Amino acid sequence: MIRKKIIIMAGGSGGHVFPGLTIARYLIKKGWCVKWIGTKNSIESKIVPKYGIKMHFIKIQGLRNTNLKNLIYSPIYILRSYYNITKIIKDWSPDIVLGMGGYVSGPGGISAWRFNIPLVIHEQNKIAGITNYWLSKISTKNIQAYPGTLKNAVVLGNPVCESIINIPIPIKRFCNRQGLLRILVLGGSQGSSILNHILPKVFFLLKEKCIIWHQTGNNELEKTKKTYKKLGLNEFCITCFIDNIASAYEWADIIICRSGALTVSEISIVGLAAIFIPYPHKDKQQHLNAQDLEKIGAAKIIDQSDLDTVSIVSILNSLNREKLLIMAEKAFSLGIRDATQNIFNVINKMSKKI
Repeated sequence: MIRKKIIIMAGGSGGHVFPGLTIARYLIKKGWCVKWIGTKNSIESKIVPKYGIKMHFIKIQGLRNTNLKNLIYSPIYILRSYYNITKIIKDWSPDIVLGMGGYVSGPGGISAWRFNIPLVIHEQNKIAGITNYWLSKISTKNIQAYPGTLKNAVVLGNPVCESIINIPIPIKRFCNRQGLLRILVLGGSQGSSILNHILPKVFFLLKEKCIIWHQTGNNELEKTKKTYKKLGLNEFCITCFIDNIASAYEWADIIICRSGALTVSEISIVGLAAIFIPYPHKDKQQHLNAQDLEKIGAAKIIDQSDLDTVSIVSILNSLNREKLLIMAEKAFSLGIRDATQNIFNVINKMSKKI
């Protein structure tokens, strides 16, 4: 039997890479050959090879907030990347190409379109990234996590790993749970300076009510630990990264976090009350990602411009496990748990080989 081949293009942030990796691992389990196009010195270069997936690196970066030198050289980087990816596509002849977002997807998407290779685009956020927005106009099939993001796109959700999908439902997790409220803090895959700065002060005021598991990101672990220690908060778990995020979700009563697309999807799938502090993108993508959960009473949103110690303390003081269980069950009602299988079905159907 001839094995089907796919090129996955994703890079720049965990929000693009982790959903792509979930799909890649599922495809490999189904007998597919997978290659990945990304950039060096980015999150994908550190994570993807761990799973035995062959990576090809290109040199490209976004044009937003870049310096003059990179702006001048960007056309050269784009053309060189397009040439390199075209060579990979001609030599390997994939059955399909999947773009998960990030600027790395651009040259590969155009090359796939030029050589009449089926091109599938998956958009994770409520607001499409610039690369996916343009590629969606030439793609064979568009997939989105939320309705209304791209034209002519099917809503299939964000793929997440099985360990998260298999977490017990909220009522089972909360059954006979007693003691201090368990608060999980996530600032995204890179951490969040503002959460690392404000939340130790919040928990100092609430130290008789809660216990904390705080992911700081690599750059601010020691600094945040010192802040907690200075406030006399030595019993909390402070770590740079949580490898087993499923265990953290299962442990928590509530999460305080950014509202990246994948985090919001995972919270909905697990069923977990949340306080979201969206990253202040100009297009408000993170705010919009979290809006549906806030509307049904599963979450609170505090914009970063309004964030202070008092606002979070006030919310947490108003909550108990009974209320948090109700919020968790509302969140659970929005979860899309079969995204990976359904995305695989689309890819399998759109690929060239029958």
